[in-house]
Amino acid sequence: MLILNNLYVILILRVLHVAGGIVWVGSAALYLLMLVPVARITQSAGQKFLQTLAPRLGATLGIVATVTVLSGALLYARFFAGGISFIWTTGAGAAFTVGAVAALGSYAMGMGVFGKLHAQIGKLEAEIGSAQSAPNPAKVAEKNRLQSSLMKAYQFDFVLLTVAMLGMAVARYL
Repeated sequence: MLILNNLYVILILRVLHVAGGIVWVGSAALYLLMLVPVARITQSAGQKFLQTLAPRLGATLGIVATVTVLSGALLYARFFAGGISFIWTTGAGAAFTVGAVAALGSYAMGMGVFGKLHAQIGKLEAEIGSAQSAPNPAKVAEKNRLQSSLMKAYQFDFVLLTVAMLGMAVARYL
């Protein structure tokens, strides 16, 4: 743990953590608040765009989120040198902890929920698109249900990321 006291290591970790957080939260905001509404308006063209974007965005954000979480964990580990009581005896410790828990919740959702829902929706869309006759109403209803669940998950994830961002932004001043 001595390396975590090196100024250059701390600076590198902070740059990775802050830059990663900016990209992570910014991408989530752009996707949820701008791209999804525009895709709904443009209907099939917008859906094709999001189907093309989602795998690339998911893979990129997976890397960004992992780097952000790992660098944040190493920065957080520095506090344990002074004792774990920092977490509940200081405003900064509480804010960093709330931010960390929210970010870890978002990270878990990204790794465990979004990919699975996208895969299920993609499978249903392929089945619906390959049908020779009218699409099966049950499959269309299931696709719509999964898309609704995905949107709710995105909204909850955005709330988690906002809490993480605000916690990290104000922690030093509490």
